Amino acid sequence: MQISRDEVAHLARLARLALTDDELESFAGQLGAILEHVGQIQAVDVTGVAATDNPLKSVNVTRPDVVEPGLSQEQALAQAPKSAEGRFAVPRILGEAE
Repeated sequence: MQISRDEVAHLARLARLALTDDELESFAGQLGAILEHVGQIQAVDVTGVAATDNPLKSVNVTRPDVVEPGLSQEQALAQAPKSAEGRFAVPRILGEAE
């Protein structure tokens, strides 16, 4: 499957990436090769093949949860560059024009 330079440019805009013309061309070829490989894998007939689990029986070692005192709202906001209505105030990023 081929992916066009314009599709790569659109994806780059969505990801807020600034790509050069050379990068757009290069990534279009690379992404096309990846999609072709995925297509080959999807074409493999797995009829009758049971789904497998992780063959490694490693266990994630974690410590028990212990409740510890945290910061109050006032303490947390005390060093914030900007706060509003008891929350951290940050620049708006959603809803901006593409």
